[in-house]
Formats: sequence, structure tokens, C-alpha cells
Amino acid sequence: APFDAVNVAAAFATLPGELLRQLRPGGRMVAPVGEKQQYLTRITRTEAGRAQQETLEAVRFVPLVRPGSD
Repeated sequence: APFDAVNVAAAFATLPGELLRQLRPGGRMVAPVGEKQQYLTRITRTEAGRAQQETLEAVRFVPLVRPGSD
């Protein structure tokens, strides 16, 4: 870290801050976000460090499972 790009292949209920902090300014992340209804989302970290989020389209991915979350 910090990374220029992150591609997430499992759905988050909400985007975790610890993953967003891995992006460098100008970096981009694409991730499915949502539980029952998921949307492919592009997040761009601005030069000021803010996360700018854009919804691209409805998708269906497996949920991200964290250790101990079962």
C-alpha cells in the first residue's frame, strides 16, 4: 500500500474504511457493494484524500466472508 488500483471480487455490505485507506490519491477501486441488492461501485480517492463513489450497475457476487463471521 498505497495502491493505484484495487479490484474486489466479493461483495461488501458497506465499504470498509481499512480497504479505502489502501488507495493512494488518484487510485481507484472497483467493488460490488450491498447485501440483497448489490451494485458494482467505482471509488476514486481524490488528491485531497476523499473517497468519491460512483454506482455503475446492478450485479450479483458472493458475499465477502471475514474470519469468525459465521
